[in-house]
Amino acid sequence: MNTNKLKFIDLFAGLGGIRLGFEQACKEIGIETECVLTSEIKPYAIQTLKHNHHHENFVGDIFQVKNEDIPPFDFLK
Repeated sequence: MNTNKLKFIDLFAGLGGIRLGFEQACKEIGIETECVLTSEIKPYAIQTLKHNHHHENFVGDIFQVKNEDIPPFDFLK
């Protein structure tokens, strides 16, 4: 794990509340985070996620993502 930045994947992201808490908890103990992949399929949740979070790599159905397209990560939530 890179001690400078914790890279994570946000599966079944929903509205992003768990991600918010995860990022805040990490920040409070001095750990920088980077979401390297987000997956969600519900249209209302996707709209909210895109409004509230920056996404470099947003995918819909995780079952459609090939293993080789999943970026390196330290934590899966």
